[in-house]
Amino acid sequence: MNNTIFFRGVFIAITAAFFLSGYLLENLGISYVGEGGSPIHKIHLYSYIIIFLFSLLFIKFNPKFIILSMGPFFKVWLISLVFLLFVIFFGIAKFGTSGMAYIVNTFLSPILLLPIIFVISSEQKKRLIKYIAYLILLNCIVSIVEYALNIRLVDVEFSSFAFFRSSAFLTHPLNNALISIALLPYLMNKTFLPSILYFGLSVLALFAFGGRAALGVYLLIMFTISLPATYKFITKGVSMNKLTFSLLCLFSYFLFIAFVITVLETGIADRIISKLHMDGSASARVDVFYLLEQMSLNEWLFGATENLRSAIEVYLGISVIENYIIGWIFTFGLIGATPLMISFVYPLFFFFKEGNWTTKVSIIGFFIVAASNNSLTTKTPILLFLYTILLLLYLLEKEKVIDSRNTY
Repeated sequence: MNNTIFFRGVFIAITAAFFLSGYLLENLGISYVGEGGSPIHKIHLYSYIIIFLFSLLFIKFNPKFIILSMGPFFKVWLISLVFLLFVIFFGIAKFGTSGMAYIVNTFLSPILLLPIIFVISSEQKKRLIKYIAYLILLNCIVSIVEYALNIRLVDVEFSSFAFFRSSAFLTHPLNNALISIALLPYLMNKTFLPSILYFGLSVLALFAFGGRAALGVYLLIMFTISLPATYKFITKGVSMNKLTFSLLCLFSYFLFIAFVITVLETGIADRIISKLHMDGSASARVDVFYLLEQMSLNEWLFGATENLRSAIEVYLGISVIENYIIGWIFTFGLIGATPLMISFVYPLFFFFKEGNWTTKVSIIGFFIVAASNNSLTTKTPILLFLYTILLLLYLLEKEKVIDSRNTY
């Protein structure tokens, strides 16, 4: 069967997830982020596209063929899907349809997308990776421009932030930061730009998003990833002609100057210096554990009562829970949070086990940054992008090994 329809469908779903942010939909009159509104509107367009593609997949292909195509990943996928379906039924029993769009958009859609990727060609997989790399690059550039001009592409205000933060295309600034951290280590060398320039733009973008913890973890991730190459450079050296080396030094020199000018002239430096302390936002990420002390045994099992949910701001000083694990326990209780955690972590554990050094370090960094904000407790395409990139890289690497064996 011609797999072009699945490639185009995935392409459109990723495009919709990137450009049609929650606040943009609100500006278009669709109640997506705010309270109320139809449950139909709360489910994102990319989720509908993926559900359609998933249904079409089992219409066009024999289930046995799909299972064999997925290989050892099928077991991981099936367990994640089963646990996630349990959370959905538990959530419907507890809350009705309220909040179920969050589960569908953030968790179910990425899981349903994974089998679809197995039926597209190697060339299409490479094109998808490159396309996502350019989308994240565009997001970085737009965020820097927004910060420099003190305007936002999408009309939205965040009253809880003392300083201006860019929102670019991916809704909330902290959501942007988490998605950037999750994807950037894999995408540095996937565009026409030199990796060092992509890295410089990504650092400036994280400044613009205002994710201080995310930036620190990101720099640590990139330093750790570079250790094997640095060791090889020191012990064995790198083969490079003189012209290439000279151009690299010249380019790095001017890039450093441009980086310093950007930091000083856009006001980024003022924000860094003024926020090098434990402010209210940072304190809330520590105080959030106090919520667990207020929960009874019944609430630990089934989730917080309405009275406790309405008192979050009283205990924390802000109205959001800046920790996704505590947020899930608070909302679903251990009965719902445990299977949700398994469903979320199991695919990442598979990619961690099967992946290279970069994959292992990046996944650990993702978990660290995810625990420092509330992005995973909101409707976000983070897992859609992350699962897609990880699976694409895993399959391409697997195909490369098979090709090399056949050649041999």
